[in-house]
This record gives sequence, structure tokens and C-alpha cells, in this order.
Amino acid sequence: MKPCGASLAAAAAAARSLGAVGDEEKKMATREASAAQEDFPELTAPERDRLAGVDSSLFGSPRLHEDGARTKALLLKAIRCYDAYILKAEGKVEPEVFCQLGHFNLLLEDYPKALSAYQRYYSLQSDYWKNAAFLYGLGLVYFHYNAFQWPVQPTSSEAHSGQRRAIKAFQEVLYIEPSFSRAKEIHLRLGLMFKVNTDFESSLKM
Repeated sequence: MKPCGASLAAAAAAARSLGAVGDEEKKMATREASAAQEDFPELTAPERDRLAGVDSSLFGSPRLHEDGARTKALLLKAIRCYDAYILKAEGKVEPEVFCQLGHFNLLLEDYPKALSAYQRYYSLQSDYWKNAAFLYGLGLVYFHYNAFQWPVQPTSSEAHSGQRRAIKAFQEVLYIEPSFSRAKEIHLRLGLMFKVNTDFESSLKM
């Protein structure tokens, strides 16, 4: 009987050991979930899922305005959470966070904050030129400032500088991703800028 008793004792010990491992795994999963929740404390899982598909390509899109008030509230909430996360991280922030922050501010037409976030992404991400959504968002910001937001009448050099930046960003989008979802919009904006610059040949090609 002793061997049987010993076997039962060993089995019980093994079961306790497995239970402890299982409990530890559960605790680890809980800690990881809590850490994710702390990064973006106010965003629910469904909200994070919804934001995952949000970028500059939605700018001016009917889809964005189908539920305008709800979308605006979500974007404002996301910006607050991202800003809090950036402050808490003390400089240790993934570049993509700034890119997303730029998109959110752009969609709310807060151009100064969008430009600031995009510039942070540009300075941190060495291969920024591979990100079509970033380039498109940056181009929209430059286009906006050049077309509408000069506090005084710009000098010729200032105007041309803004146009060059917008044109370059839009052209890079078409170069790296010819089938970009807003390619037609890019062609229209490029055509307008070329026309303003009296570059009629390039304008006609758009």
C-alpha cells in the first residue's frame, strides 16, 4: 500500500504544482492586461479596435461624418489618452504613437497639433517614407497652411516652400502606393497646386 500512497502523494503534489503554474500564468496575464489598460486607461477594447482602422485617409470622407458626434468624441478621448501616455512614458514612446496622434488631430482639423505630432514621428522614424498614411496626412497639413492659414500674406519664398512640401509629400504617396485609397484626391490637389504655380503642363497631367 505504501507505493500506492506514495503515488497518490506525488500526484497530489504534481497537481498542486500545475495549479500554481496555472495561477501564476493567470496573474501574469492579468498584469499584462493591467499594463495595457494603464497605457491607455480610458479606452475600452472596442474603442481601441475602432481606432486601429483610423488614419489620414479618412479625412473628408463621408464615412467619417456618418456618426460625426460619436466619432469626434472618440477622437478627443483618444487624444487625451495618448497625451497622458506620452507624458507618463517620459520620452520612451514608439514613433507610431505620434503618427496616430497626428491622424487623430488632423481628422479633428486641429492642424497645429497634427503638424507637431507628424513632425515628432518624422524625427523618430527613419523609414517614415514607407508610411503612405503619414505622408498623406503631412501633405494635407502643408496644403491647408499654404492655402488658408497664413496670418499675413506670405512672401513668395514662403508660399513656394509650403507648396513644395505639400507637393513632395503627395507625390511620395503616389510613388510608394499608387493604389492608395485617396489617390484621386491627391491628383486633384496636385493639379490645383501646379495650376497656382502656373505649371500648366504638370497640372494637365494630374
